[in-house]
Amino acid sequence: MTYVNPDFIKISGFTEEELLGQPHNIVRHPDMPPAAFEHMWSTLKSGRSWMGLVKNRCKNGDHYWVSAYVTPIAKNGSIVEYQSVRTKP
Repeated sequence: MTYVNPDFIKISGFTEEELLGQPHNIVRHPDMPPAAFEHMWSTLKSGRSWMGLVKNRCKNGDHYWVSAYVTPIAKNGSIVEYQSVRTKP
């Protein structure tokens, strides 16, 4: 993660310092089926955006649900990063 907003910090229970530089799976809840993320990554790596309902894990072990919208960002024809916007479902 390269940016986290105050609402994400609050709901996740992690500090900004704990989140920045980490992969998004730091908040992945163990109840989420691996196939959901396999589908997400295959879609993103093909250059297409992905959206879905995701159960995330709080630092304290609790959970919260988000509608996730993820888009690959490309420069010179190569994917260089992914932008994710998550909202209340």
